[in-house]
Amino acid sequence: MSRFIEGFKAPAFPVSGKAMAIGLAVLGLVLPLLIYLVLPVLGVSGLADALGYKRLILLAGAGIGAIVYWQYWRFVIPRPQVLLGFVLLAWPVVAFLNAMLLELGINLRLTPLLLLTLMLPMLWVSAKNYALIFSQLPWLKYYLIFFSWLTLYFIFYNAHATDPQLSGGDNALSDGAVSTVQLISYLYCLLSITVSAVAILKARNFRGLFDFLNQALLWVSGLEALFTIIGFPFKLTSLMLDGFDRAIGIFSHPNPFAHHMGIVMIYLLGLYCYYQGERKQRMPAWLIWGSIGFNFLAFMLGLSKTALGTFALCALTLFLMNLAVPAVRRGFAKILIGLVVVLPLGLLAFQLLSGKNFFGMLDSRMNETESFDWRTMIWEDLMSQIHWGSVWLGHGFTAANQMVFNLTFNDAKNANPLMMVHNAYIALLYDLGLMGYFMFVAAISLALQSLRGWMSAIRPALRTEHSIIIALTLYFLLVCGFDEMSYMFDAPQLYWLLVSLLFCMTVRERRALPA
Repeated sequence: MSRFIEGFKAPAFPVSGKAMAIGLAVLGLVLPLLIYLVLPVLGVSGLADALGYKRLILLAGAGIGAIVYWQYWRFVIPRPQVLLGFVLLAWPVVAFLNAMLLELGINLRLTPLLLLTLMLPMLWVSAKNYALIFSQLPWLKYYLIFFSWLTLYFIFYNAHATDPQLSGGDNALSDGAVSTVQLISYLYCLLSITVSAVAILKARNFRGLFDFLNQALLWVSGLEALFTIIGFPFKLTSLMLDGFDRAIGIFSHPNPFAHHMGIVMIYLLGLYCYYQGERKQRMPAWLIWGSIGFNFLAFMLGLSKTALGTFALCALTLFLMNLAVPAVRRGFAKILIGLVVVLPLGLLAFQLLSGKNFFGMLDSRMNETESFDWRTMIWEDLMSQIHWGSVWLGHGFTAANQMVFNLTFNDAKNANPLMMVHNAYIALLYDLGLMGYFMFVAAISLALQSLRGWMSAIRPALRTEHSIIIALTLYFLLVCGFDEMSYMFDAPQLYWLLVSLLFCMTVRERRALPA
């Protein structure tokens, strides 16, 4: 743990932490006493009557909370790896616990809490290190162009699409705007890029930090997968959708679960290739194999044909590219033996848990095309409204979501109006015009640079990081054509974080090579 939280050089603040703590204590504790004790004695009691005793407690709590927040800020700013670790390891778990508390009637106000504890420090870290970030991530400028254009549309050309699912129950329209959800999601993706870059580029022991994060991810993802597997027969981690009982894990829907698992599985297979040869001693083999086994079984229980098919293609790409690494090539026989053992065990476990044959279920899923037929109908309606003028400037931010809502509002096939376009290429072109494609330009630019790095690697082992980036990017770009992969839930954020982490590892490894 010490290698994870070890500090970078602490920033110099114009006011000492002790002086700030004293000032905040005065603000939070002395001010309420002044209002409720001193002012009434002097005959000034109106302010105390207006505030009330509840506000007295809030004022006192605000002062104490400000002291705690200041100390948290001083701790986390010089340690961006803590922010990185939260996004990588704890984000889905926190969202899951928040959802459980909401069902019990306890609202933690997660959005403002994350704003204070995560977004603001991430923005500060990114702003302080912008020169370092831009000098090492040449593809980041494309994402920043995309996000700047999106922000302008959010301010000046916003459809303000209303989402019936944000609050108030499944059938109640709310004041929640899809545009706000999307803007915040894209912002978190951007901050995941920048903070992961700072954490690795400025770490004293970047390999130790990388190993610690990977080991923690293997444990956390394995435990989450085990929770999904145990809860599946009892309907605790599954949902009946389209006539099939599908795993949702700690998510609310099978699709975000499936794509989260797809990203995780590609990364875990990449870690298996990474920790070969001279790196083998840095990670226990049993931990990698155990986590892969649990995650693979949970992944199959999700029964997503899009995720499974895309994963198979990306995993094949990953292994073929790693055959250029001697350590992986020597262990290829072990990989094949492992697959021969793991796949049948996984299929047997799937049948025991679900009571059905995996391939039979998958075949039934392939024959069930109602969902895809509906999506293609929506895509055709959206594409028919993209003409020569709108292809440049679009129809307005979240206009595509609003269009889908209007199309499905009185549709007898749908119990509730829908908001999801399920195709990022059409949605961004419809909303923002061609400028919306700069997000994909960033991903493609990253993949091309990784391909060039894979081809020109000084040491064969350095090809592995590049191959994982390419496989993850291929998954991201393919799924963007069939699902809300560009912004929705945590899968896109996880993608941008992992590829940035890996890219910066290649930068540090090149620096560490002898001249």
